[in-house]
Amino acid sequence: MARKTKENNRKNTKEEMALDLDKEIIIGIKTLPEQKAPKKNKSKSKKQIEKNYNTSKEKNKNNKAKSKKLKNNEIKSNNTKKNSKKSKKSKSKEEELEFDLNLGIEDENIKNKNKKKKKSAKQQELAKKKREIVFRIVKYTTLVAILIGGGIYFLLSPYFNVTQINVLGNERITKEEIISISEIQLNENTFKIQGSKVQQNIKQNAYIEKVSVKRKLPNEIEITVQERKPTFMLSFANAYIYLNNQGYMLEVSKTELKVPIITGFLTKEEDLHVGNRLCSEDLQRMGQALQIMKSAESNGIENLITKINIEDKQDYILELKSEKKTVHIGDSSNLSTKMLYIISILNENKNVEGEIFVNTDLNNKGAVFRKKI
Repeated sequence: MARKTKENNRKNTKEEMALDLDKEIIIGIKTLPEQKAPKKNKSKSKKQIEKNYNTSKEKNKNNKAKSKKLKNNEIKSNNTKKNSKKSKKSKSKEEELEFDLNLGIEDENIKNKNKKKKKSAKQQELAKKKREIVFRIVKYTTLVAILIGGGIYFLLSPYFNVTQINVLGNERITKEEIISISEIQLNENTFKIQGSKVQQNIKQNAYIEKVSVKRKLPNEIEITVQERKPTFMLSFANAYIYLNNQGYMLEVSKTELKVPIITGFLTKEEDLHVGNRLCSEDLQRMGQALQIMKSAESNGIENLITKINIEDKQDYILELKSEKKTVHIGDSSNLSTKMLYIISILNENKNVEGEIFVNTDLNNKGAVFRKKI
């Protein structure tokens, strides 16, 4: 009996081990509720044990098949869920994209509307500014026009009419002559007088070298002139033509001035008119004659010279009428030494008519005086 019980116990342990292994396999798929095994009587027979073993195997097979079906169903359900999720996600993405696109379009429309509003606001501001600027321009231009018109009316009023004309710097030409040449009228408005025109009118007189015209408000005009002075004369047709040191012909008169007469000139007779100048050749020679006169003036004998012959530019001839002598001075070189020789000869030969030659070699021969026989 003891042996039988031991064998039964071993069988039971083997069956439990087998059941446990089946349970472990089934648990990976789906855990089944544990069935409490009924307490087995030790007195069961082998047949009953075999039956129980076979039934447990069948149950295990059934359970495995069920678990496989369940697994497949779960996989299908998972796949369907995944597909549904994917479709939902794709739909949601498309919806989101459409929503985003709609939002973007709406945002752009809103932005465009805002821009248009801003542009319209800016345009309105610019239009306002332009209107303000135009208004200001019109306002100020009208004010300026009123001021200018009032100023012109005031300046052209009789308050600024000329009542006095002053002339300064004149010696040979009288004040009346200058005023008549200027063409300025008394009681004429001072602002209607053109200074340039007055200058041109006054310069028509050959004696006038420079002119300036000034207004002394409210009713005075001041004319300042600088006259040309006659330094030489030309003898022409029983009259004299006065020349200044620039060769301008100032006046034709029968009055002889106390200035030297130029003879031997080359200027044509038809060009001998007041306001004209000598020809260029005569102007060059007259320049040397001026140097001779300056040297004579520095030696105090300029008043003795009555005529200067400029025909030969290498030998200028001076006429000393009061001393009854002529001087061959040569050119304008060594004038200071030449003047000293002339003075010494004049002192030695007073009231003796003759010719003085200082156009010689002064270092070796010196000056020569030849008495008139």
